[in-house]
Amino acid sequence: MFKRLAVAISMLTLVPLAQSYASSNTIYHPTITMKAGNRAGLQNVFAWDKNCRTVPVSIKARKPKNGNVYLYKSSFKIPSSQSRKCSGKSVRGYKVVFKADKKAKGSTLVKYQVKSKNVDRTFHFRRTLKIK
Repeated sequence: MFKRLAVAISMLTLVPLAQSYASSNTIYHPTITMKAGNRAGLQNVFAWDKNCRTVPVSIKARKPKNGNVYLYKSSFKIPSSQSRKCSGKSVRGYKVVFKADKKAKGSTLVKYQVKSKNVDRTFHFRRTLKIK
């Protein structure tokens, strides 16, 4: 079922939790094509309060076929597109990364949930990965 995952660091595309709030509870991300044995950054997850301080987030991922999901602790700068008041301030969060098995081929669906104390609902994320 779901389990909490370990942490470390990597480069990813920014998609803050606050941006997702305006959409539905399930967010479908574009498909990523990758090579077997490699890592693919799925999302950066972080949240902040009205005083620009980090709000803890929790992430639970299902074990996908053909690989594993890892969470890497990291620090992020709040983008000006999300908050003028907090723009450029640093907050802590996680980078969500998928690592494909060395002999994996085909497609796999990665599913994970994100919760934050400053938002009253759980966000469900889905992303398909094509492994070559």
